[in-house]
Amino acid sequence: MATLLIGYDVECESKPEITRHFLHTVAEVHAKHPCTLFLLGLVIEKNADYLKKVANNRMFDFQQHTYSHKLLKTICIDRRNGTIEVHKGVSLQEIEEEVAKTSELIRQEFGKECIGLTGPWGYYRGLADRPDILEVLHRLGIRFTRTYGRDQFDFQPVAFEIQPFWYDAQGFPDILEIPIHDWQDVYWRGMHGWDDIKGYSDHLLWCLDYVAQRNLIWSYASHDWSSILKDSDMTIIRTLLEAADERGVKVQSYLDYYIEQKEKRNAQQTGN
Repeated sequence: MATLLIGYDVECESKPEITRHFLHTVAEVHAKHPCTLFLLGLVIEKNADYLKKVANNRMFDFQQHTYSHKLLKTICIDRRNGTIEVHKGVSLQEIEEEVAKTSELIRQEFGKECIGLTGPWGYYRGLADRPDILEVLHRLGIRFTRTYGRDQFDFQPVAFEIQPFWYDAQGFPDILEIPIHDWQDVYWRGMHGWDDIKGYSDHLLWCLDYVAQRNLIWSYASHDWSSILKDSDMTIIRTLLEAADERGVKVQSYLDYYIEQKEKRNAQQTGN
């Protein structure tokens, strides 16, 4: 069955009023459709009281986006315009501090255990080439990642055919990678114009038809700030969710999807 996973990177730590507007609006938009909020630790510290208003809403799943948005891996973005843009990843020690601190914030403020993480900026192959990072994340209790968010040029889009996979070969068969597909909204809307609401909605509906016809998983990434920029009422997401219902596409949180896949895997391994 085709499935749409919607995850918002809640990362606008410099402007708390934007995150608060997003939280107010997204609670209404997702009244009947689950989603996941990947929280930056710095945002939690500035918006804990506002996040608590949706923390117990069964439509919302809280996971993390590190403490201060430091890259787990170095990326070399080749936009195929003759320039290479390099952004350096941090050390294993810094990764451990970033992830451990944010998990503890989620535990203290909301009473929830964090098992999922979105890697800042996203990376080609996710963490398939970095078992050392996977070891750190596994030790900290992370069991699903959303880090495969770039193509072979460290850019986008990421093909829908790259479906979720377990990190078996790296020695972590209980960590599921759930890639981010297509263009992130910040790239598509940045290239085509932030005012082109209809153009972006039409593009998302094309994506929806593509995954529906092929029974694929679509992992869609947006952000607190980008989902309301030039679209304060989140009409783009409202249109996408209505279209998913019309096409019979299942909408699921990342946590629920991970639990479902883990149960299937366990059943296959035990022969039940």
